[in-house]
Amino acid sequence: MKKKTKFAFAGLAFTFVALTATSCTSNFCSNKEKSRILFAIEPGVSTYYASLEECNNAKKGEDYTYYIEQVFPGNPNLWRSVEVSPKQQYTKSNQLAAINSAAHSGGYVVPTPEFYSRLDTKVLEMAINAHNSNLSLENRFDILTITKENAESVLVEYGYLKYYGTDDSLWGNYNNLVGVIATEIGVDHVPNADYMRYYKSTLESAISANKSCIATVGDNYGAYGQDKISVYIDAKGWGYAWSKGLIEGLIVYPVAWLVDTFTNLFAGGTSADKLAAGWPQLLALVVVTIIVRLVIIAVTFKSTASQQKIQALQPELAKIQAKYPNSNTNQAEKQRLAEEQMKLYKKHKINPLSQLLIMFIQFPIFIGVWGAMTGSAVLSSGSFLNLRLSSSILEALQNFSALPSNDTGWWTALVLFILMSVAQFLSMKIPQWIAKARTKKVARLGVNPAQNQQNKTMNIVSYVMLIMIVFMGFTLPAAMGVYWLIGALISLAQSLITQAILNRKKHNK
Repeated sequence: MKKKTKFAFAGLAFTFVALTATSCTSNFCSNKEKSRILFAIEPGVSTYYASLEECNNAKKGEDYTYYIEQVFPGNPNLWRSVEVSPKQQYTKSNQLAAINSAAHSGGYVVPTPEFYSRLDTKVLEMAINAHNSNLSLENRFDILTITKENAESVLVEYGYLKYYGTDDSLWGNYNNLVGVIATEIGVDHVPNADYMRYYKSTLESAISANKSCIATVGDNYGAYGQDKISVYIDAKGWGYAWSKGLIEGLIVYPVAWLVDTFTNLFAGGTSADKLAAGWPQLLALVVVTIIVRLVIIAVTFKSTASQQKIQALQPELAKIQAKYPNSNTNQAEKQRLAEEQMKLYKKHKINPLSQLLIMFIQFPIFIGVWGAMTGSAVLSSGSFLNLRLSSSILEALQNFSALPSNDTGWWTALVLFILMSVAQFLSMKIPQWIAKARTKKVARLGVNPAQNQQNKTMNIVSYVMLIMIVFMGFTLPAAMGVYWLIGALISLAQSLITQAILNRKKHNK
């Protein structure tokens, strides 16, 4: 196998490991919070109205089938329409429509409109009971007098009970409701086992990527489902993070806490209107990135200095390498070359293996920061130049619906991706260009095949890493793209400043 092919496979393997590792940080969402997100994504099939007349007027001219009925017999203040298109793809919920369309194509038996209508009624009853449980009699809602506004308000607060079980399970109540409805209208109307498995797995996949449940203040965050509904996320402490794992407690939560704290500081609170602009989140990301990078610089200062010293010693290393042009084939020359290089390193107090320490420290921090960016609740709220910072760059770039405008943040995502890629390229290549410029004259003294091969290898590794970064950049949350952009600029500045200091010391000797 050719060396270039080996490096290509190595790069792909590293990318796979990196992507796999970043998915290893725990999801901070509780089953109750997952149930809230589920209800925002798939709230049912009913649209509520205050009267039969209002319902009929709203449905004039519609080109699909709909059912109109009184929600509770004896209550004239609450009506609903259940809208059904061909193949029973319920039009109120895009998610349910997609599930039922795919289920129908796959040969699954789709539940009847009677099931969905009765399910929505029972969910509303559960929400009313939950609302009434801690209120005095005069403040409670009654099914015979409840209004459209009352029904919609209790569903916003307690509709998640459709999925959340009393035993803290994700599907507890849903399973029970299906069983109850089956006894009332017959098993032919309700989901069978195959449909249930498909329905649950599809919805679980839909919410599995939603990890934005790290909040220091309990409030409504995010924008879920076709109606972009925010859901209540409970405040979580450091102890909860440690219960999730070492990286979660050591890195993920502290970084998310910083993002949360600075965002709330810049926004002046956690309310949706204050977070909507997105600029408080962006400023918080810049500040947090600087803090994280300063911590990395402080921890790896000696290792980074050694790495920069090696770059500064390239002219001397080139002279040594020129003395042994056959070191790639002659074992004796190879040994003498290694000995002279080690003497040079010892003379300047350099540990050539110190760069491994940098990677050892940076990689878990990278994983932790990724987990924090995907887990921070405030980053799922608001958007900067129409780009939601919790959304992946790829997700934004795939949405062409508003082009050529920037209503969906398409241009913002593209510019961010380009800036991030260019910054990463420059931060990797400028130190190499500086080293090459220093050794240019020395290289003319002789040809060293071993050194030439080493340089080619380094170039291949650099380009493989750059391709890896570009590839991963598509899957990154936009917030992580901002982190990488600022981090790359800091790395570039650090390299230039360090090189300037070393040059000054060299000239002062």
